[in-house]
Amino acid sequence: MALLGKHKFAVLSCSPEKFRGAVFARRNSRWTLLRSGENSAASELPGDRLKALLKELGCSGDTLLFLTGELAGSCCFLWDSVAMPYREQRGAVEMELPSAVPVVMEDPLFQFVEYPPDEEGGVKVCVCAFPAASLDQISAMLNRANCKADEFVYPLMGLKPGDPPVRFETVNPGFFFVDGCWKRAEGREALLKEAGEKWRTLMNELFALPENFDVAAFLDILLVARLECSGQFVRERPSLRVLPDAARPLRYRVHIQLGAVLLVILLLNLAWSAYLNYGGDYREARRIASETEACRRKISSIQSRLKRNQKASRDMARVVEISAGESDVVGKLAALSRLLPENVLVSNLRWSDSGVDLQLQSENAGINLPMLLKPLNFWKVGNLQQRQMWNSDVTSINLRLVPNTDENAALENKRKGGSARRKAGSNVPGRSRR
Repeated sequence: MALLGKHKFAVLSCSPEKFRGAVFARRNSRWTLLRSGENSAASELPGDRLKALLKELGCSGDTLLFLTGELAGSCCFLWDSVAMPYREQRGAVEMELPSAVPVVMEDPLFQFVEYPPDEEGGVKVCVCAFPAASLDQISAMLNRANCKADEFVYPLMGLKPGDPPVRFETVNPGFFFVDGCWKRAEGREALLKEAGEKWRTLMNELFALPENFDVAAFLDILLVARLECSGQFVRERPSLRVLPDAARPLRYRVHIQLGAVLLVILLLNLAWSAYLNYGGDYREARRIASETEACRRKISSIQSRLKRNQKASRDMARVVEISAGESDVVGKLAALSRLLPENVLVSNLRWSDSGVDLQLQSENAGINLPMLLKPLNFWKVGNLQQRQMWNSDVTSINLRLVPNTDENAALENKRKGGSARRKAGSNVPGRSRR
């Protein structure tokens, strides 16, 4: 059985002469007659005939099965009433039965269908009454066929206001039903032929029928199928229910649908609870992750600035550490020139922070440069090389003078001491007056 609604059902018309049936299915938003068949072997038992017809139509246990046809002692009529709820309408029909039914029925059962109300609120009710004993044959037939039916629906329950006259081959074959009562069909061939054409047109508009389908023979089945397809059967089901519970199958579609709805509600509730429980933690984690990422970017920016500042500091330190050079170059060169003898020629001089490199030439082979340069208190001899040039009286001298650090430190201390004394003397009271 389809979970979300019916998509396939079968209608069987049972009569002593013939068993007919048809299977309907929904195809492309339209109801289609898939298969139809009949069984006229009257010598067989009704249950065997029903079982053979169900097998021929291919009906399984999950196929909705509706029965229709004539019931012994049945009576059908239209009754004028007013729109009211189902329970009140059922009670009104039950009170109307004794006066509407021409014969007295023992333990009567009935089913009814309300037509749409008119402008004044009045409604017509189509009622079919029959003795309860007439359903025993149907129950025995179902037991014999080892199957169950969803409901028995009298064919006239499928009529609507404005329908043409209707005549059935198996239900009161000598009569036709029109304007709420049965009338003789004798002498009404033209009327019934016109009504048959109208029914063929109506049913072809509603169902996708095979070509050359005998609508008149299956009219009772088509009327019940129309009632089922229109959705009116679901609304009118309490008023149409006449079969005993033992003859009806158990359908769990409503229970499964309700269970599915409850399961969805449960899942939504669990999802909402999880959102309330973990949503705050998730948002807090997102916030912390965002702040952590911002701190990382800030730390990276600070580290980049720190690296740039460190590089700038190292550059500035290198600039600060650069020596400003010798402040008294001319004076020291003059002092060196005065000490060198006249027979000494300076051929090359290179001055740096680490010292002074001199290349000298002299005709005096016994010149004592360390003794001559001893008066230079700011320099001292760091390296001295003398060699006699070949076949000549000229002596080549490589001399390196290095700063005299001890003497320079003493001079610096002496200079600082003098500055300190001058500063202290300026702070003595009364010194300025003298």
